[in-house]
Amino acid sequence: MIVGEIIRFYRERAGLTQSQLGEGICTTTHVSKIERGKTAFSEEIIALFSERLNIDIQEELAYLHQVKKLLRDWHNAIILRREKEIEQLKERLEESTIVHASKYAARYQLLMARYHLFQNELESAYEIISKVEKEYPNMLAFDYNLYLHVKGIYYLASSNSEDHQKAISVLNQIDLKEYGNKEYYFHLGTAYYLIDSKVMSFFYVDKALRHFQETNNYMQANKAEALMLLQLSGDLYSDFHYIVGRYKDLISNCEQYGLEENKGLLLNNLGFEYYNRGFFEEAKTYFEEALSLVDEDSNSYLVRLYNFVDSCMEGKLAKKRVLQRLIKEGANKAKERGITLHITLFKLLKYRVEEDYETYYTFMEEVALPQFYSGKHVPLMKRYGKLLFLHYIGTNKHEKATEVSLYI
Repeated sequence: MIVGEIIRFYRERAGLTQSQLGEGICTTTHVSKIERGKTAFSEEIIALFSERLNIDIQEELAYLHQVKKLLRDWHNAIILRREKEIEQLKERLEESTIVHASKYAARYQLLMARYHLFQNELESAYEIISKVEKEYPNMLAFDYNLYLHVKGIYYLASSNSEDHQKAISVLNQIDLKEYGNKEYYFHLGTAYYLIDSKVMSFFYVDKALRHFQETNNYMQANKAEALMLLQLSGDLYSDFHYIVGRYKDLISNCEQYGLEENKGLLLNNLGFEYYNRGFFEEAKTYFEEALSLVDEDSNSYLVRLYNFVDSCMEGKLAKKRVLQRLIKEGANKAKERGITLHITLFKLLKYRVEEDYETYYTFMEEVALPQFYSGKHVPLMKRYGKLLFLHYIGTNKHEKATEVSLYI
């Protein structure tokens, strides 16, 4: 069948019909059956086809047999986040056009989508996922599970909690016996964490951690440990010194192995530990360092900028004009990228720093909280819901307080 795939690919590339290819060699019907792998054929016929198509069939066969290994190696490099190796293997696969016509075409496209997700190129990834859904309805079992994994990762990249629910639904369909890639446990655990299901998150992240340790995937093991530490976040009765010590150990590991991306995530999370306990100066320090390690055009930059400004405001640690400049920067970047959540968050900061509290609380009630509720942004909903509740209690608007209590 592989020989037939090669013949069909180069025939179509040469712009020949089956009749033209078979002229003087065999019937059109026989060409069709050879291409579909439905009949036996002689080496002589294939040699004549190869001569007419100006190809070396043995070289093409040898390359196509390599394709599966190249795709496996590329997938593994992406899992291990080995940037240099990822690019090298991508270039090797792009050298051949026949991969698009082989039985591994869907796998190649799905790994290209995962590559774009790795590069944070979400639109490109989505285009490929949609194309695969339309053009490859009968994928190999491994490829179908790869498709589920890639689509789950795509949903995880969203800031919308409804997409995080979709990620859980998709990732839970993966058949590990057919797929064999336990890395998906980490993405499933992350999705559960994002919808505030800490028990399920811990369960899957723990499984992912053991897998990463067994496969010497130090970067992802570090991320898994960090996510497990986050399960303790918000619990003020947890051993704070233990948590801080574990974060500092993980940050030290990042520095040792050159894991800058992980270091930024850990610094940001450590900032939250201090923020949640009212240590705003320490929180500001860690948020600021985390901010310095991320690309200004990324979604993570907006998240960390908001955290940094928020901690400065809570602790009264920066001048008003500095805060206004940073808020304006964040609002502009959020608008440019069309990120509704952060457009709203930076508006809240703007009204607050300008001490326009009437607009602040009105916007919180009419725009922000309904948005957080519909998007299932639970931590934001609880935080701002509590602020609005206390505002109404303090102004003796008890009916209003009762109305907003559903957000707490």
